[in-house]
Amino acid sequence: MNRLSLHVLVEQASEGHFIVSVPELPDCVAEAETRSDAFPFGVAEGIAAVQEQVRVRLANIEVLTLEVANNPWTDFIGMFEGDDEFATLAQELRTERELDINSTV
Repeated sequence: MNRLSLHVLVEQASEGHFIVSVPELPDCVAEAETRSDAFPFGVAEGIAAVQEQVRVRLANIEVLTLEVANNPWTDFIGMFEGDDEFATLAQELRTERELDINSTV
């Protein structure tokens, strides 16, 4: 079975009530007066309830991949190849941001 990771947001709104939502599924939203009302049987049980709602929601959905022909971003591939000044700048940015492009995930 394929796995899909979704985010469950529990937000305390300015009016004092709580909004529970799944951003990846815009219509999966619930509101409650208190956090305990949002998860009446505890957070774990509340997450399980949200998982069930998502399962039901996705039961009849097919996810397709759309390939875009003539992607305009591909025009920039390799444009700085062999440019020593850009290579130096890119290395400085990686060092500053503590990025290791050679590491594996």
